[in-house]
Amino acid sequence: MKNLFTSALAGLACFAMILCLTGCGSDEKPNDSINRVSEAQYTVPALLDRRKDLSYDEFLKIREKYNKLSAEYEKDPGNFESLIKLAEIYIYEARVSGEHPYYYNAALQTLDELLKNKRSLTKDQHFLGLFYKATVQLSQHKFDQALETGNAALALNKVNAGIYGVLVDANVELGNYDDAVADCDKMMSIRPDLRSYSRVSYLREIFGDVKGSKQSMRMAIEAGAPYSEYKCWAIITMGRIMESHNQLDSAMNYYRFATEERSNYPFGLAGIASIEAKRGNYAKADSLYLAALDQIPEIGFTIERAKMYQKQGKTEKVKEIVADIERMFREDMESGHNVELEYAVFLNEFRHDYDKALELGLRAYETRKNNIDVNRLLAYTYYAKGDREKAQKHLDIAMRTNKQDADLYCLEGLIKNDKKLIRKSFEIDPYQDHLFTREAREMIS
Repeated sequence: MKNLFTSALAGLACFAMILCLTGCGSDEKPNDSINRVSEAQYTVPALLDRRKDLSYDEFLKIREKYNKLSAEYEKDPGNFESLIKLAEIYIYEARVSGEHPYYYNAALQTLDELLKNKRSLTKDQHFLGLFYKATVQLSQHKFDQALETGNAALALNKVNAGIYGVLVDANVELGNYDDAVADCDKMMSIRPDLRSYSRVSYLREIFGDVKGSKQSMRMAIEAGAPYSEYKCWAIITMGRIMESHNQLDSAMNYYRFATEERSNYPFGLAGIASIEAKRGNYAKADSLYLAALDQIPEIGFTIERAKMYQKQGKTEKVKEIVADIERMFREDMESGHNVELEYAVFLNEFRHDYDKALELGLRAYETRKNNIDVNRLLAYTYYAKGDREKAQKHLDIAMRTNKQDADLYCLEGLIKNDKKLIRKSFEIDPYQDHLFTREAREMIS
């Protein structure tokens, strides 16, 4: 089943985040509470230091900009432009540094402070405040809230391409795929660029057009600014499309391209690690995952390490890593990040706690009834619990867009006792790794 790293949609909300563009002096952990740097009317959240090997030259420029903006706001609390630009910095740093619990809360606090003054804001300032708030809500997986906030922003500005990107992402996550396509068409008509091409790519993948998906993602990469994090994310997404369809050499080339475009890009390192693991080079893969984790605390990298050790039968190492994963999930949830779906997948794969996974999956289903990943989780969980009828019900929903997903075809083959479907799933991805991979292989062996 998909996890935070391998899922293409994990990064979709990030494309809409920015239109431009640990703890400091405290013993508190970043996710415990926001550190403050001033005693102004609104105390501006501090900027955390980046790791030195994480595009630090870029960070020095950002820190200089942050110092200037925070000083301007401290001098004049009515300087709303400073609040907007500070929120942009927090959102960008969350994306690059991986310090999501700290920075997303910092951004939301800053944006809420801005929006409290909406009667004094210009129309553009009000729009940007809502736009950025919606992107943070997307990143925290509060998709229904993001859609509501995004629509409020759209009412203020119907010619901004970025806000349609927010609506695309929210509707995708809620399972409103036809609405997402309509919003994407509007986005493309306003501004065909990296952000819009990447969304076209993802929607084409959802509707089973893998060739068209690759074509659009190539256009997104070509439209990206050299060395930018956004371009690198598009490169990584292209690699993932290739990897999930058994084009490992091509995927490896894209992952390496990303690390060359942006030195030691952590998602590029993790992508290379994934290929090395599939080729059985576990020691090399682990060193690459650790190198990526040394730059950003990405839970998906840690999950991949656990799965890799699980394949090797190293149960004690798996237990150690699983404890770290649970701690990371707990910190995310305590910070307001809704990761119930991802946690349910984890519970299935590593704890075999199908009852708790089902509880969390059904909770997500209340607001995301047509989402592919929610229904995938429910289908797998019901199958694990022996309820094939309910598993098939949710599988039918997950497969209604004709997405060429190996996991889905594999489960359908198991439910229907259809070897042809299972063979098709392994043709799409012979490296698929989920709860019932062994059962499926034995069925066709």
